[in-house]
This record gives sequence, structure tokens and C-alpha cells, in this order.
Amino acid sequence: MARVVIVGGGIAGLSAAYFLEQALRAGRWRGEIWLVERERRLGGKVVTEVEEGFLVEGGPDSFRALQPEGVALLRELGLEEEAVAPQERTVFVWRGGRLHPIPDALLRLEPRPAALWRIAALLGWRGWLRALLEPWIPPRRADGDEPLAAFLRRRFGRAFAEGIAEPLLAGIHAGDPWRLSLQALYPQFAELERRWGSLARGLRARPVPSSPGPAFLSLRSGMGALARRLAAALSHTHLLLGRSAVGLAAQRTDRRVRYRVALDDGTSLEGEGVLLAVPAPAAAPWIAGLLPEAAALLRRIPFASVVVLSLAFRREQVGHPLRGSGFLVPRTEPFPLTACTWSSSKWPHRAPPGFVLLRAFMGSADRPPPLDVPDEVLIAQTLQALRPVLRLQGDPIRGWVHRWPEGLPQYEVGHGERMAALARMLAIYPGLLLIGASYRGIGLPDLIRQAREAAQRLVALLQENK
Repeated sequence: MARVVIVGGGIAGLSAAYFLEQALRAGRWRGEIWLVERERRLGGKVVTEVEEGFLVEGGPDSFRALQPEGVALLRELGLEEEAVAPQERTVFVWRGGRLHPIPDALLRLEPRPAALWRIAALLGWRGWLRALLEPWIPPRRADGDEPLAAFLRRRFGRAFAEGIAEPLLAGIHAGDPWRLSLQALYPQFAELERRWGSLARGLRARPVPSSPGPAFLSLRSGMGALARRLAAALSHTHLLLGRSAVGLAAQRTDRRVRYRVALDDGTSLEGEGVLLAVPAPAAAPWIAGLLPEAAALLRRIPFASVVVLSLAFRREQVGHPLRGSGFLVPRTEPFPLTACTWSSSKWPHRAPPGFVLLRAFMGSADRPPPLDVPDEVLIAQTLQALRPVLRLQGDPIRGWVHRWPEGLPQYEVGHGERMAALARMLAIYPGLLLIGASYRGIGLPDLIRQAREAAQRLVALLQENK
């Protein structure tokens, strides 16, 4: 009987187990599924805490609705009615000591004249004019990848790139836009320029849906509901929680490869398929004995550390109206935070009536956060930064701190080529697959897509080996 071992119980690993079970029930393969997770909980970086009426997200608080994999999985799991859209969509940027609202068109990088006029004071007249000229800027002639910052400056000029586009596109990755890869993170923008010569012309040429939905969705009871529902749907998967994989070996027999995953208690699991659904630094030591060059490539993927801080206040303690989803901070601003989401304004059911929940972010690739200081120090630093911006009075009634050391992979220029090289190296071990945020997309729909594709590949392999 075949066996598949999944290492890692985050959304990628759970989704892979779910899709393998679907194929098992459909009779497309026969065997066992084992999932090993070193923590005693499932979900990985998806962490939802509910305390005293506050719903706090320690990791991602939403997913891109325009990527079909997330919505499709919600539908399969019966979670579709749990999906909620943002109540407030206006995004602000902190620049020059004040908050500036960003028109919706500019959030899509569509430089409409009316939208640019509304932020002319923010850009200055030279920056405003330069962004307005985007449709007439010739496209890049060179092939290959380029830094995100280079692309944005080339298309829109420095003022718009630094003040609007970079905090919007690079901020979500906590990355340095001069090192992040345009092709790995935002290939759609490169394609629009290649095909239409301009983002403005390309965006105008795209068909407009009759009833466009929200760009992002969350879940009414928090993103942790996705992990819980996935785990509850696993009826044929053996879960080993609080156990760590410590080694990986492979043995070839008659054109087949069998794998052995060594565990921290001295036991091991053998099988025809191994799915490593863990960050690249965790996977590297396990495959070093099989593919040292692949392990070295994995170790070269950089990561950024971040801290997520959630603060609860009584409504009367907050002088700002909070009519929006929050604000972003450009790297050029001397501000200790990278962003702040007004969670109770953006999403329903995040705070009890009469209270406010704020969610702040600290740390990036070039500005590591102070991970080793006590929670109360981080909360005090956050409060000091937010107090004049949101006119806060007094101390928060409650605070939550979630640290993510080396938590966000950085898709630097050439990431796509490196992932293609990794795939070629792994080809000699067809039952060994790597999935997760380190590789081909960091959003929840990306993880679900990787998991579905990996499950399909393993099922096809197991069918061949029958």
C-alpha cells in the first residue's frame, strides 16, 4: 500500500492532505497519508485569537479574491457563507506628517488624470506630471527580470513610485523594492507593459466585469476557520502533532524511489511520496544529503522578520474617525511602523460595539524589528508612533504581539529562474515535492494552488507505480 508523508501543518500542508484525500475517496489511488507538524496546533502562520469580544489575526487577515483557488476551496469546505468583504476600502499613506487618502484607481496602478489630481499636493507638480505621462513612456526593450522599484520608477517616476506604489506593492512583502522581483511577484504588470506598451492602456483594454467584487475577502470568524475546517475534513490522514522531522533518506528500487522520513523520537515513516510543506531554511537540511546543490539554493532565499501588534481601545480614546482600512508608510518616511490596519473599521465583527481594534506592523527586509524585547516595550513603541497619527488617549485596554522571525520570504530578482533550477534538480526524485510560501507565491490562494498541483503530481506518480 502506498504512503505519502507530508511535513508541515500550515495551510499548504493541510490543503495537500485534503486534495490527496479527495483523490483517495475517488479511487484514483490507494494508500495512507501521514502529516507531521512540530507544533501542537495546525495552521502555521494563520493564527486567530478571540478574546473578550476581539477577533485578532496574528498572521494573514484575508486573501485575494481575484485568485480563484481560495474561493473554490471555501466553496468545497462549506465556508463560502463565512466570507466577508471589507467594510471600508479607502487606503491612506503617511507622508509628510499627515495621512493622504489614495484613490481606488491608483491602488490598481491605473494613473487616471482625475485620480492623480486628487494627490497632486502629495506628489508635487513635477511628480504629478511625470505619473500622468505613463501612457507615453516607451516600454522596456530588454528581456528578463528587473527590480520592482526600477519598473515603477520607469513607468511612473520617482515621486509616485516612492509615495504610492512601493509601499503598496513592496510593503505587503516587507521587502526592499530594489531587490524584489517584478516577474516573480507581479508578472501581470510586466505582461501589460509588454503587450500594450503601458499599464494605463493595458488596464483600460481589459474587460470590466458588470459587478466587480472585492479584491480581498476574509472570514467572519477569522482566517483560523480555514485551518480548522481543513483539519476537520481530514478523515483518512494520520496527524502527528508536536513531532519533528529530523532527516530524509531515499532508496531506488526498480525505477522507483522510496523515502524515509526520520522523526525526533527515533522512529521513521517510509513512503513513495514526501511533501515538504515547510519554509526553505527548514527543508534545506533534510534534502542536503540527497541534493546538496538544491539545499544550497534553498539556503540562499532571504527572509524578513516582522512583528504584528494588535491594540484594543475604547472608541472615545481614538480621536481619528477611522473611515478607511488603514494606512501605509513609505520607506523614505522616518516612522517606526510599516503599516497600520484599522481592523474594526475594515472587517465586521473584529471588536465589540464601542471599541476599536488596530493592527500595526513593524519590520522589513532592510529594517529588522527588535524581536528580543518584551511585549510591553513593543506595544509602548507602537503606541508612541500611533498616538499623534490617530489622536489616541490613554493606554490600550489590551494588546497582542505576534513575532515572525524570518517569517516572510523575499522573492528577489531572479527568483523565478532559481525556482526553475530547483525543479530541475528535484526531477530525479519524482516523489519529493516542496510547496509553501518560499517558492511560487506567498498568498493563501498561492499555497492552495501549489498544494493542489502537488497532490495531482503525486497521485499521477502513484498510479504509474501500481
